[in-house]
Amino acid sequence: MKPFLKICFALTALIFLFSSCGKNNEVGKTIPSDALFVAQMNMKSLDKKLSWDEIKQTGWYKKMYADSATNPWKRKLLDNPSASGIDLDDALIFFVANSGTAHYAAAEGKLKSEKDFEEFNKNFDPSATVRKEGDVNLLTLKDENVVGWKGDRFIYVMHANTPSAEMNKWNDSSNAGNNMQQNNRADLSAICKNLFSLKSDSSLAKNDKFGSLLKSDADIVVWQNTEAIIKSSPAMGMLGMLKIDAFTKDNISTYSVNFDKGKIDVDQKMYVSKELTDIVNKYMGKSINMDMIKNIPSQNVFGLLAFNFKPEGIVEMLKLTGADGIVNTYAQQMGFTLDDFSKSSNGDGVIAFTDFKMSPDSRPDFNYLFSAGVGDKASLQKIIDAVKKTSTQMGKDSLVNYVMNDKTFVLANTNAFATQYLTGNSNNKYSFDDKISGHPVGFFLDINKILSQFSNLNTDKNDRKGMLDESLKTWDNIISSGGEYKDNGFAFHTEVNLVNKDTNSLKQLNNYFNQMYNLEEARKEQSTQRLDSLLVPPPHDTVNVK
Repeated sequence: MKPFLKICFALTALIFLFSSCGKNNEVGKTIPSDALFVAQMNMKSLDKKLSWDEIKQTGWYKKMYADSATNPWKRKLLDNPSASGIDLDDALIFFVANSGTAHYAAAEGKLKSEKDFEEFNKNFDPSATVRKEGDVNLLTLKDENVVGWKGDRFIYVMHANTPSAEMNKWNDSSNAGNNMQQNNRADLSAICKNLFSLKSDSSLAKNDKFGSLLKSDADIVVWQNTEAIIKSSPAMGMLGMLKIDAFTKDNISTYSVNFDKGKIDVDQKMYVSKELTDIVNKYMGKSINMDMIKNIPSQNVFGLLAFNFKPEGIVEMLKLTGADGIVNTYAQQMGFTLDDFSKSSNGDGVIAFTDFKMSPDSRPDFNYLFSAGVGDKASLQKIIDAVKKTSTQMGKDSLVNYVMNDKTFVLANTNAFATQYLTGNSNNKYSFDDKISGHPVGFFLDINKILSQFSNLNTDKNDRKGMLDESLKTWDNIISSGGEYKDNGFAFHTEVNLVNKDTNSLKQLNNYFNQMYNLEEARKEQSTQRLDSLLVPPPHDTVNVK
């Protein structure tokens, strides 16, 4: 029995060891841990939803293929992208990272044929030769860009100018901007080679959040390191005195995008610092107050944001940045305190936009309202009085109208609209109710309603009418909800809904952009014909002179 137990124990240990090793994601091995942005495209999944044969039917493809200026090797790729030697059954990854004072962009994936890949890249510069540096093959392409490959993996590395370099290069007073840009240009060959040998601690291989993102197996996944983006921006350095790092520390957003029938699904996860997480988690409500939504005195809602977040949380965020003292001093001068702000509302809030229409003179017209649940009415009145001191446009029959009772405060564009809401006689139901109910945050935007109003305008002189009509046939609305704390982050879900509910959204997008391209090409052709008619002199009768 003892030998059997020892064998079981050894097998258990081995299973645990290999499962632990498996936590290192292979995709992240060649991506720096502080990468600003990463996007992975699941090419196999995308191809199932939109084949290359379908892309071949588009107008832009046919024009490019038929163009006499298109090189034979480009036409070969247009026939079959796999001729590049890239394995298009595997994922393609794009990322942006920082190297000292310069940004660089990279694209990587898996090789299907090393020979075809080398031949494909030499088309950019037939005189270029492959050089071997260690176990990495390197080839310098146009504009000093570099491609390297090792085993069955390849990485392209390209320059990406920093915002400061972009601003400096327009400085006409001297060549300082150009010199700075040249000095900041990174050695792309060295970067490419180093990416293949990144240590696990310096890459995203061991990052649990990145690993969790990859497990979603979505059509496209996106990783955004907001903290790294802000740190790499010179303009954000001035915000250091406000301790803005309280909001940016450990701030990462991830997105999983899937193209489904009739819609684009996006699952977002937001990660922030422990301090900020504790505040948001404590003061984020459990659910939107749906009664506040059904009281909107119009069925024609085209935009809405509903939330439940207690104002005490905003005060705690101010304390986290160290700005609470300054804000409180200013508030006291206005006649209230941060404590009044904390007590003023119970955390329920709704912002709604309704009854959108375009006037005959092409000006937008709509109703809006902001509603908040009343906490302590006396504290809320202090804030209202303070706002009145700074604006003469708040009150009955002014640009901003408000009414309130013991439970609800309402601000709207007209007194009648605000009063209708406050009476609570409406009991409206909306198509988005079920999607946002039960969540701390909900958002709705009716794209189709907005577009339909523009399409109703007099379009006799509007040569973009075809594009507008095509958009109206394609886009329906956007619905987003979430705010719950799950797996160490705040989760949100967004649906971009299309009018056609029966066809995959990627096919619809392909058709939509193809139609827009064709319409634009037709518009250009008509413009050229009109210009030609103006340049050609009108015919005139000839007179025979005897």
